[in-house]
Amino acid sequence: MEMEDGRAARPVVAAKLRMPPSNSLPRERLDSLLSGLWSRRLGLVVAPAGSGKTTLLARVAATAGAPVAWYRAESLDGSLDGFLSHIEASLASALGDLPRGWSSIEELARALETWGGDRALLIVDDFQALEGTPAEDAFARLVDYVPGWLVVVAASRSQPTFNLSRLRVSESLLEVGWDDLRFRSWEVERLFRDYYREPLLPVELATLARKTEGWAAGLQLFHLATRGKGPEERRRVLAALDGRSRFLHEYLAGNVLNQLPAEQRRFLVQTCVLGRLSGPICDRFMGASDGEALLRELERRQIFVQPLEEEGDYRYHEVLRSHLEVVLLQQVGEARTRELHRRSASVLEEFGALPEALHSYCRAEDWKSVDRLLGRNGEQLVQGSARWIDSLPTPVLDHDPWLLLASARRHRAEGRWEAAVGAFQRAEQGFGAAEGAAVCRRERQATAAWLNLNPAPAGHPLGALRLLTQRDPLKFSDTWPRMGEAVGPLLAGAASLVAGNLGEAQRSFSACLAAPGASGGIEVGARLGLGLARLLAGDLDAGAEVVSAGEAAEQLGHGCLARLARICWALRLGSAGAEEAASLRFMCERVGDPWGAAFAALAEGWALLEDGDPVVGAPAAALQQAVSWFHRMGAEALEAWALAILSLAGARAGDGRALETALESERLANSRGADGAKLFAYLALARADPARSRQYLALSDAMQSATGLVPPGPPSVAAPAPAPVSLQLFGGFQMLLDGEPVDLHELKPRARTLLRLLAVHAGRPVNRHVIQSALWPEADADAGARNLHVAVSSVRSTLERTSRGERPSLLVREGDAYRLAAGSHAAFDLLAFEHHVAAGRRARMGGDLDRAAASFQAALDCYQGELLPEDGPAEWVLEHRERTRSMAVETAEALAQLQ
Repeated sequence: MEMEDGRAARPVVAAKLRMPPSNSLPRERLDSLLSGLWSRRLGLVVAPAGSGKTTLLARVAATAGAPVAWYRAESLDGSLDGFLSHIEASLASALGDLPRGWSSIEELARALETWGGDRALLIVDDFQALEGTPAEDAFARLVDYVPGWLVVVAASRSQPTFNLSRLRVSESLLEVGWDDLRFRSWEVERLFRDYYREPLLPVELATLARKTEGWAAGLQLFHLATRGKGPEERRRVLAALDGRSRFLHEYLAGNVLNQLPAEQRRFLVQTCVLGRLSGPICDRFMGASDGEALLRELERRQIFVQPLEEEGDYRYHEVLRSHLEVVLLQQVGEARTRELHRRSASVLEEFGALPEALHSYCRAEDWKSVDRLLGRNGEQLVQGSARWIDSLPTPVLDHDPWLLLASARRHRAEGRWEAAVGAFQRAEQGFGAAEGAAVCRRERQATAAWLNLNPAPAGHPLGALRLLTQRDPLKFSDTWPRMGEAVGPLLAGAASLVAGNLGEAQRSFSACLAAPGASGGIEVGARLGLGLARLLAGDLDAGAEVVSAGEAAEQLGHGCLARLARICWALRLGSAGAEEAASLRFMCERVGDPWGAAFAALAEGWALLEDGDPVVGAPAAALQQAVSWFHRMGAEALEAWALAILSLAGARAGDGRALETALESERLANSRGADGAKLFAYLALARADPARSRQYLALSDAMQSATGLVPPGPPSVAAPAPAPVSLQLFGGFQMLLDGEPVDLHELKPRARTLLRLLAVHAGRPVNRHVIQSALWPEADADAGARNLHVAVSSVRSTLERTSRGERPSLLVREGDAYRLAAGSHAAFDLLAFEHHVAAGRRARMGGDLDRAAASFQAALDCYQGELLPEDGPAEWVLEHRERTRSMAVETAEALAQLQ
């Protein structure tokens, strides 16, 4: 075969163009990350061998909904001709008839201009094979030259050598890294439970996640080694993950170490005894001067070198470190290995890396140095995260009170409450009369209060948090500011959540995050609380905040908070969320975390209600468990919530006991300060007591307006009787009250715009400064405030005249914000659209394709045109309009794939 200029064309290997099958666990976190791919020019996935890069790209290709050209690069393709030949064959196969015989990137670009499609993908796998070749240079120009409808995606084991800064600055680059691909602990659980169909016990999951650090190949190799085997074999294979696994040894040797220059292999083996690495640390340990350069090169090549928070500091991935230690042991023997650990400990201690130094002294069996380090630095060691303690031998933990204190805090962070209390008690005894005993005693009492009905110490943050679960969440609020600038707002946010005031909860959690002392567990708790408050207010986008907070909690070693984040995330996921919550409940029970089990049962019931209770009685069974858990633990404020939601589940299922349960939950909520729970009681009473239904619906609307809560279940889209409030935003704005159109013509233009601006926020509060900036950008602060006050009064008067004063004000003020409180029974096309899209995604994720198709169709039925077209290019509406338009396009594509 010849090219058009007479040169011989390089043969194309068809296997390199063959797209691999997509057969993997769906990971919504990665799907969400990649959802922005179509707005970029280049997507770049860079991670070490075995991280799941090809698996991810195969899923991208399978779900693209557009033509996909696939090319797997090899080092033999480094010439321009070889690269172009394969790219040409791949694109021609995917796009159809194109001009052929390209000899340059310019000819490639001109040929692509002839294609008449909307969008397509070009995926290049194993891009590292082209590093430093003319093909890599050609690829960089290809990204610049191709038409905007073609998105290029590349996967590589190392960072490309061409300049990416221009693409980053122009936001034309989507980057996916090693940490993104890493399986989180809950994804490991789902992988073995849902994909491999061989669920693991919680302790096995924890060990596997810790030893592999979520490395995809390690998880796959463990599955292959234990498939169909019993618990004893699983435990044996788990134990071998410390570097003795034959499968891991062969994989790492063949795919990582053997491909490195001898100098880098030698450096890796010699420095594997260092738990923390930096240029100066490595140079001091090895008596050299090239440590920093070698570490940076290993990082660029993605050789399992992970950067730490301190600039220039790294650590080796646990899988690689364990393997390297076995290699070192084989090379130098046991005695020399212990001596290297002792030397590494001395260097690490010199540089202030105390946890890592302690670990190395233990590996060296230098117990005298262990005692010295703990005696001098014990208090400093127990501050902050104590994940390092998991790697210490048990005899060492029982030997020193400081380590017992760290171990107790570690148990508590993981939700192992009884183990934590026992460790605090042993640490207290170990300190004797020393000052540390008082610290242990306070923490033991605060922790023990979560396991019994004894009074919790109000002056301790953990004790204060326990008290607000019982009654009157705000009772001790005057003591919170004394606990710190960040802890006070954190407790205030938690109390507002328990009381049901979502607006105040969001303000308090935001204040906590802005406080100087917000770090570690306090920051993660505030992020989780803020995301939960937004989720409960119906903001489905807040799920990403909750997931992010859970990931941060897992990184910090707060397993209890990480599980709680997953529980919160499951709330709005319908039947798929209920399955997740049920699995989490089982895990919490096995771990010994009764609080996590109670919240998981509550989330399971809520999630089933979110889907409209497809199985009668299923929500009630889960919610009854939550009621029992909270009652046994004396958490009566939380019990009121579980009981009220249980009454709503019973009323929807036609349970004759729902009326009595709802009245009981109302009484409990009143006596324990859990006002938000009454919303669910009133909704249940409206169903269970038809004679007083209208009265209870009015009460529920008033409660929803006061709290901002959005109860589980689909919003009203249409009903035989007119909805109390009806809002239409798609295709043009229209508002009806009890079926009667609201005459907006008497309102001035900016007052009408105010009503539409509040409506597009779907019941969420909008800060007055945001409103003033959008509607009166030319006015100063005082004039804008006056204009806003006049417009608000005008809108309120119009709405009250239409409703004849028979309903609470629909436009409410909350601090410095305003909110359109349409109520839980409103027919709102925007909310209905978002609900059906979310329901379709949940159903598709859970494998119920028929329900997914029905939900996607219902969403498209709601989308009757552009969002608020009368507001044209106004900045305040553009983001909402583009978001709903994108959702509609994605929904239509998803529906087409299902039909």
